Amino acid sequence: MTISGQTSRTDWAWVKKQIAEDAPIPYDPNDPDDGPYDPNDDAAVDRFLTEANLVRPVPQTPGVKRDNERIPKAS
Repeated sequence: MTISGQTSRTDWAWVKKQIAEDAPIPYDPNDPDDGPYDPNDDAAVDRFLTEANLVRPVPQTPGVKRDNERIPKAS
């Protein structure tokens, strides 16, 4: 059962079988819906996650003075 009380529509036997067999995740590099990297390539996954977590500063516009405002933390 799910939290909402409905029965799960996930085929857990298939999921467990895929995990046990260490089956590759289907990926087509020509399909934009498949994502930006091959999930079966450990180096590509590490590179994507490393770059995805970077926080880059906003480029400053020359001649525009900005106040150093602090962004409030979410509660």
